[in-house]
Amino acid sequence: MKHNLHSLIKSSIVVAAAICTPLTLSSAEEAPITDFNPDQNETVDWRIVDDGVMGGLSQGQVSFTDQGTMRFKGNLSLENNGGFSSVRTSRVDLDLSESEGIAMRVRGDGRNYQVRLSTDARYRSSEVSFKADFPTTKGEWREVAVPFKKIVASWRGRSLENAFDPSKIQRVTLLLGDKKPGPFALEVDWIRAYGPDSGVGSATSSRSIIDTALADGRFSTLATALTEAEMVEALQGDGPFTVLAPTDEAFAKLPDGTLSKLLGESSRDTLRSILNYHVISGSAKLGDALKLGTPTTLQGESVQIAFTEGRIGVNEASLVNADIQCSNGIIHVIDAVLLPPVPKPKSILDTAKEAGNFETLLAALEATGLVSALTADGPFTVFAPTDAAVGRLPESAESLLLEENREKLEGILKYHVVKGRVSAGDALNSGQALTLGGESLEFAVSEGLLKVNGSTINTVDIECSNGVIHIIDQVLIPGNVEKVSAVRPGPAQQIISAIGKGVPLYNSGKAAACATVYQKCAEELVSNETVNSELRNMLALGLDRAKKVDSANSRAWMLRRNLDQAMSRIHSSSR
Repeated sequence: MKHNLHSLIKSSIVVAAAICTPLTLSSAEEAPITDFNPDQNETVDWRIVDDGVMGGLSQGQVSFTDQGTMRFKGNLSLENNGGFSSVRTSRVDLDLSESEGIAMRVRGDGRNYQVRLSTDARYRSSEVSFKADFPTTKGEWREVAVPFKKIVASWRGRSLENAFDPSKIQRVTLLLGDKKPGPFALEVDWIRAYGPDSGVGSATSSRSIIDTALADGRFSTLATALTEAEMVEALQGDGPFTVLAPTDEAFAKLPDGTLSKLLGESSRDTLRSILNYHVISGSAKLGDALKLGTPTTLQGESVQIAFTEGRIGVNEASLVNADIQCSNGIIHVIDAVLLPPVPKPKSILDTAKEAGNFETLLAALEATGLVSALTADGPFTVFAPTDAAVGRLPESAESLLLEENREKLEGILKYHVVKGRVSAGDALNSGQALTLGGESLEFAVSEGLLKVNGSTINTVDIECSNGVIHIIDQVLIPGNVEKVSAVRPGPAQQIISAIGKGVPLYNSGKAAACATVYQKCAEELVSNETVNSELRNMLALGLDRAKKVDSANSRAWMLRRNLDQAMSRIHSSSR
């Protein structure tokens, strides 16, 4: 069953700040204050308060972006005993007594800022500020957490002993007063409160990778992709996993139309491959990942994690945040989607083996010694008949599989191979091609179908490292076949013929019919006294075992293995 990742999202959280530690959000106990949407901005009413109230010349500005962030920027001046600029809310009346601290997602300029929380506490009839510093990294988003127990009270620069009461917060302030004149810029994505089970600032988190990503708020597109790929349940499992998580902005960098195509039903396998390329088995903190250098992903290919030009890169992506701890692993945030390397095409022979529906063709190639030819550099173009196509051969044509007609069989196989790489377009444009056997193949379009010598080309242009494969629905028979007399086929040819008939039956869900074909072949060989006695005994033993199996599916496979073993012995004895 597909799990809808977005349905797991709980209430968004938001609040203010304090002593700053790397943040990992992972609690259900969160209280919203602001994520800077227009309605909240109007209600909270953020405003600038500079040192001008004391005669200073610092100037700050506040604005809000279409992306739902707040920008606090300006110029800090130390003249006239000034030196601070702040942006603060109007009265908000927050009760955060059930929370343990606040967290923020910020992008700064490398300077240290303060978060200040005001309550009803007073000193000499004036408001007491409860404050904590937090650092920023120039040009990079980072998440910071401020435990309430780290907040200290102050009044006009003097430290006080007043206790902070989170149930009576009346204002939230972000302030710059680092005694460094010059321009400043701070952008804030959200401010959130976290509860006792959040794992914020601790070594581990009680939340899974999935829940942590959802609470973060930057991974909506990743959530959708994981849902469509049906990978949610896996990443909620025990793991541990290391996830290289692209943000929504990272997905937005993909070429137009790419994301919508990946999320479509027809691209499901490709989407899973891409997502698995972002997951590493095991829990690897950044230091461990850098030591690994090129860890292997669940997709099978490796990623490169290294310092490049002063930044930490993951392939072509840059690391945004590292070591977000989760109950079942670690998240590292990256700014680009990683695309796995395009797999190198396999050889014609390996491609045919992997497809699974060219067993008879492969057996014939092995019988005639042509296997090595199709593993050479080439390039070659192969018009490959499936097992179903071979199964449609007339009985008289089966005589071509006899050992005494080995040369004729080799001629048929060469009649399916053209030297060079001939695409479907090339074939249609030229109208003909010369085979390895020296005879011509004719190409034409008939009733909207591309044909080669009357056989329909069902699938075109399967690229291989040493050529190209076109799949056809009939065996191509050269003109000299009629000269071959029909005689009783030998054991190898009988087995090849049976496999050619049985495979399409099995693939179409007719396991019992397939088993009957294989059983009949084995029984004929056992009763044929010209067949090697050792081979007959082996086949008879396999027959006895198969007859005791009720499942048609299992019986078909047992009989097929019996025939494969017989074919292997025949080939061994003929060498």
